[in-house]
Amino acid sequence: MNEKRALSVVLVNYKVYRYLHLALQSLEQSIAYLDRSLGGEASVPEQWPLRELRLPASGSTNVEVWVVDNASEDGSEPLINAAFPWVQWIQSSENLGFAKANNLALAQASGRYLLIQNPDTVLSELTLWKCWLAMESDPKVGALGVRMVDGQGQFLRESKRGLPTPEAAFFKLTGLANWFPRHPRLAAYHLGHLNPESDHDVSILAGAFMWVRSSVAQEIGLLDERYFMYGEDIDWSYRILRAGYRNRYLGTNPIVHFKGESTRKESMRYVRMFYGAMMEFASSYYGSSKSFWLHFMLRIGIAGRASIAVFRRWSVWAFHPLLDWAGFMALMYLLTLYWENHVKVNAGLNYPLEFKQIVLPAYVSIWVASAWLNGAYDKPYLYHRVIRGMVTGTLAIGFVYAFLPGEWRFSRGLIWAGAGACLAFSLVFKGLVYILRGRSDSIGSVRKSSPVLGIVEDHRMSELSSWYARDWGTRWVGYVVPVQIPEDTCKDCLGELKDASLVMQTLAVDEIAVDTESVPMEQTIQLMLAVQESAPAVRFYPRGMQALIGGGEIITNERVACSWNMASWPPDFQKDQRIRNRLGAIYLWILQTTCSSKLKTVYRDRTAVSRLWRGSMDWLGSPHYSSTPCLFDLEVILTRQGLKTPTAKHLGITRLVTGRNRWKAWSYARWAAKDLWLT
Repeated sequence: MNEKRALSVVLVNYKVYRYLHLALQSLEQSIAYLDRSLGGEASVPEQWPLRELRLPASGSTNVEVWVVDNASEDGSEPLINAAFPWVQWIQSSENLGFAKANNLALAQASGRYLLIQNPDTVLSELTLWKCWLAMESDPKVGALGVRMVDGQGQFLRESKRGLPTPEAAFFKLTGLANWFPRHPRLAAYHLGHLNPESDHDVSILAGAFMWVRSSVAQEIGLLDERYFMYGEDIDWSYRILRAGYRNRYLGTNPIVHFKGESTRKESMRYVRMFYGAMMEFASSYYGSSKSFWLHFMLRIGIAGRASIAVFRRWSVWAFHPLLDWAGFMALMYLLTLYWENHVKVNAGLNYPLEFKQIVLPAYVSIWVASAWLNGAYDKPYLYHRVIRGMVTGTLAIGFVYAFLPGEWRFSRGLIWAGAGACLAFSLVFKGLVYILRGRSDSIGSVRKSSPVLGIVEDHRMSELSSWYARDWGTRWVGYVVPVQIPEDTCKDCLGELKDASLVMQTLAVDEIAVDTESVPMEQTIQLMLAVQESAPAVRFYPRGMQALIGGGEIITNERVACSWNMASWPPDFQKDQRIRNRLGAIYLWILQTTCSSKLKTVYRDRTAVSRLWRGSMDWLGSPHYSSTPCLFDLEVILTRQGLKTPTAKHLGITRLVTGRNRWKAWSYARWAAKDLWLT
């Protein structure tokens, strides 16, 4: 590495093109500020006009920027090169992982300092300059990191960490660190005793933003490529400490990290990769005894987290059905006793043991299954779904009852009385449970739309607000301007940026939309920190991109690309998908077996049945919203239904998958089946 420049920045991209665009815009403004400061313009105001914080096509003379793409295959290279021609792009033909991809660029870097930065981060205009001053002031600092906050301004604890010793791992895994978050020993893993808003020497820095002295990297080596994702920052930080340098955390230099766009922390993939990296670290640097105990603790942690995750998913799914099943069984048993002793007493009726052991559980199981299929256990809790489920289940029981032998048809009246009693139980008892849990506001109602406040210059207000006219789930309340203006000239705005906190509180705003061409990133980050207690969602409107970007969600002019897009549908819709897929597999198998010659050629493929059954193919789907191939495209169906524009189709699909028109998906599934036949 020849030190020809002041700084080399490396970003690794993997299917997060829009986040990368926003990160590069913020990086460009921070580089431009650094260039002007290094050029001796320290006497100018702290914030230059944003139009002046731009780089020429040839880029900066002080900073080089590398982007390594891990085989995203999303066409992002020409788009990034057009918007940021000064970026040096390295295209990988495979997903190399974080460490190896960074090393591709770091090995070619020529900066005096090296910076690895995540593509889902947003820097302020002052970020690089503050880091430069901190590194220049102390040559014993080998690396530094910054305070990171998420898309709602909440501090991310991984910004500063201690060494993952067996003791620190034990306190973290057992939850003691969460119970005593500021204890210097119990919370040692995240250094909870250190004020996150102050500067400190720490042991471990975060790889989402890690600034390293180039000479130190030459001395200790680049990132360890044994780590695919997670752990490489811990390893690098520790090697820097062992070489006699210090790691510095700048709590006074905050950035935004949208965090987890590729891997959710709740997923088992994260658990395996993160704790597996910890085990690799222990094997490399700890003695056999210490390594054994850390390995032991981490394996317990993996098993524990896996068990908790499975139990949590199972309990959330099964709590209400099991509650209903137990309650329905108790009611039906009591009703049976009442029927024997008071209703049918003159007939001398005594229900046989088989009725109580087989028929009653069958009735109850049909009611619970019908309630589940009708969405009675979905959030939000809606009364009409419960009623519809019980009515449907009762009709199903009546249909089966009509075909039973005479000795098994015990009492239609008991069925109707049981249905009424069970319905009352489901409505009343579960309603009380929700009220006692403080969630009564979710009963029988859909979540209210999000009030949105824009931060934008007056002449660009209509452009930004138009995005929320397309987004059915939000409500535009107005905007504040980022600069001070005479009061009589701002007839439509709600105030200035300095008034934003008060406006948000008064109007109960829970979402902010920021025009990045109007508002400096530094001011946006400071506002996020000022209102972090109310935790509003923040969306950025990047320069030169038709999208609104926030943590876990991207709004484009065609559709909402939520955190579940391009990977999977929302959980409730996935449940419906599994049912549709299996019913569709059975239906298609019957047709292929009995009348294959009457089917269109594409639907005679025998493998389609097994793929539908396994879930590797969906009966209904859309390539824009899921990576799973589908037999019938929802967008094609919606086009035939009269929704012609991309916005209209996005609205239709969004309402389907979020539950607004959930049952239409079932009617579309039946309607699509007509396309199987030759005309």
